[in-house]
Amino acid sequence: MRSLFIFLFIIFCGSTSAQEPSSYNVEASFQEDSFRIGQYLHYRLSIMYPKERVAIIPDSAFNYSPFEYITKTYYPTRTDSLYAYDSIIYTLASYETSKMQHLSLPISFFINKDTFKLTSTTDSIRIKRLITAESEKDVQADASLLSTIDKFNYPYLIAGSLSVLLILFILYKIFGKIVIKRYKLIVLSAAHNKFIKEYEVLTSQFKNSADLRIIEQTLAIWKNYLTRLESKPINTFTTKELILLYAQEELESTLQSLDRNVYGGLVTKDSNDALQTIKRFTNKRFQIRKKEISNG
Repeated sequence: MRSLFIFLFIIFCGSTSAQEPSSYNVEASFQEDSFRIGQYLHYRLSIMYPKERVAIIPDSAFNYSPFEYITKTYYPTRTDSLYAYDSIIYTLASYETSKMQHLSLPISFFINKDTFKLTSTTDSIRIKRLITAESEKDVQADASLLSTIDKFNYPYLIAGSLSVLLILFILYKIFGKIVIKRYKLIVLSAAHNKFIKEYEVLTSQFKNSADLRIIEQTLAIWKNYLTRLESKPINTFTTKELILLYAQEELESTLQSLDRNVYGGLVTKDSNDALQTIKRFTNKRFQIRKKEISNG
């Protein structure tokens, strides 16, 4: 009994030490020192973590305020005997006028059901103003006041406003549904094309490296995309819940195969085929959603 207690104590201490923050390092910084409004910025995220874990980084759905997400470049994971090293460069833009703007990103690390979260170091970047304080003073000094019109024809303003509103209302009744439907289809297609590009990059990386962590990251962005496409919290669903939701045998065997790969730690010949099956399934769901909007 005493030996069993010592063994359990060692296991507990080992699992606790795996959670120590010293085993993780998340650093982030802008590659530029300053920027102009609308200029593309490059934000590098460097992550070090125990190699048995999987790192989940923010994607296009994350709120990067005060910046706007443009794209990201993900470099293949490097590993040594203890740690894995990831490097990602985000391309961002900002249209805010604050003098200094800051950004840090949350990273999740997990293995099986154990999750550990960290926030990267915060970095700031300075906006580059095109108008200096001296030039603003010159503009103020050269400005002169002009007299304004004392009388204003309010009846004409009211009549004009009502006419514009009436025209807009008629146009909306005639073309409103068509315009709204077309806009929804454009947004839907853009989001789908963006997902397919990210998905193909990850599947290509997995084909070259056979790294099971890429499968988990691929499934994560797939669930996030389905959440937006179906307007359901699919990114919280388990494999069983997804199978019940869609009730398709092809998807059932595919997800079960990928689960065996991830949790069994083995790469099989079926892994690449399973990822392609998920891609075909997603294209079908996209076409179904597209028809729903077109016929709605």
